Amino acid sequence: MSTAAEVETEASKQREQSTIAFPYGDLNDAVSVVQGIMKCGGRPCAPDQLAGAMGLVPSAGGFKTKIATARTFGAIETVRGQYHLTDLGFGLADKNLERRSRADAFLNVPLYRRLYEDFRNRQLPPRPAPLERTFVSYGVSYKQADKARMAFERSAQQAGYFDQGGKDRLVRPLVDGDDQFASVSADAEGYDSSGGGGPGAGAGEGAAARLTIRAAPGSGRSYAPLHPFVQGLLDSLPEPETNWTIDGRAKWLQAAANIFDLMYKGTGDITVTATPEPNKATGS
Repeated sequence: MSTAAEVETEASKQREQSTIAFPYGDLNDAVSVVQGIMKCGGRPCAPDQLAGAMGLVPSAGGFKTKIATARTFGAIETVRGQYHLTDLGFGLADKNLERRSRADAFLNVPLYRRLYEDFRNRQLPPRPAPLERTFVSYGVSYKQADKARMAFERSAQQAGYFDQGGKDRLVRPLVDGDDQFASVSADAEGYDSSGGGGPGAGAGEGAAARLTIRAAPGSGRSYAPLHPFVQGLLDSLPEPETNWTIDGRAKWLQAAANIFDLMYKGTGDITVTATPEPNKATGS
C-alpha cells in the first residue's frame, strides 16, 4: 500500500511540465507539413490553406500537433500568422538535400541533441524504462516520458541515425559533404574557361560550382541548406582561376540582385554595369 508521501510524489510528477523541448510527433510528421506548404507553392500560407493542402482541419488536434512538430524540428516558422518554410524546410523538400536535411533536423531537437552528445560512440540506455528515466533527467515531464521515447525512436529511424549502429546507438548517417571539421567547399564541373557563367548556364556554358556550408556533427553548430534560389546562383559560378569576362560577372551580379528582389522586402532598384578595360593599342 502506498504511503501519503509516495502518493504526493507521484502526484507531483504528474503535474510537472517538461523543461526541454521535444516533439510529440515524429520527423515524418514534420516532413508532411513541409510537403503541404510545397503544395501551396512553397510560399507562406495561412493555417486554413495549409490544413486544406494536407487534407486536415485547421482546428483539429492532429494538425496542431504536426505544426508544433515541424516547428520543433526547425522546418517551419510562423510570421504574422502564416507558416513559412525555413532553409532546412526547403532542404527537406529537395530530393538532393533530403537525407542531410533529415539528419540536421533530428539534431535541431534539444532533447535529441542532448542524447546524441551524451551518448555519442556509446550504447544508449535500454528501452523502455532506463531511456525514459534519462529523458526525465534531461527535463522531460515524467508523464510524457513514454511519448517522448516513442517519438524519438521513430524520428531517429526516419533520420537514419539507426542505420549504422543499430537501435542501441545513435550514429549520424553518412551524407555527401560531411567532414570532420566545419568547412566551405566548391565542387565545379562543366565550366567554360572562356567566360560566361550566368545563372542557368549548363556544362560548357559557365560553371556548375556548388557551395556547401557544413559543420562537424555534434559540434553544436548547425548550418541549414541554402535557399534554392541562392544555391542555383552559386551553382552557376565558374571555377576559381579561370577567365570570367567582365560582362559575365556583371550579368551574374545583376541576376543576384533580381533574386534578392524576389526573396526580400524593400524598395528601390539595383543596377550593375560593366566597364571594360580600355584597349591599350587604341587608348580607347
